[in-house]
Amino acid sequence: MTQATCTLAAGHTYKVDISAGAFTVVADQDKSVGGTSMGPTPKELLLAAIGSCTVQTLMMVAKSRNWDIKTLSVKVTYSEVPDPNDATKKIPLIDELIEASGNLSAADLSAMERTAGRCPVLKLVEGPKLVNKKAVKV
Repeated sequence: MTQATCTLAAGHTYKVDISAGAFTVVADQDKSVGGTSMGPTPKELLLAAIGSCTVQTLMMVAKSRNWDIKTLSVKVTYSEVPDPNDATKKIPLIDELIEASGNLSAADLSAMERTAGRCPVLKLVEGPKLVNKKAVKV
């Protein structure tokens, strides 16, 4: 089981201390909305999780595919666009821009795009899922 524990930082409105494995990360909101800007927002953390997972997924298959990757970065952006099924509504759009340097052909880049879709974090947010919530007094 993978787990993260998120705890409101004492004396703050939005700053959250995140414990994941042996690591601690901070999430916050911008000062303009009452946060302290001491860390990325939850949406930014989600985008970072998708991007870092994509980089790792690509690197896991690079050797077997003989991709000559010298540098690799993934820029992930979030926006909202009209729902193609209902123009009165908006839906989230996540764009990934994969930037790679090295001796890579057009076929390699196309294969990298397909492989990026195998990122487990992206699959986690894309497909059907169950989310259980339970509030308890401590």
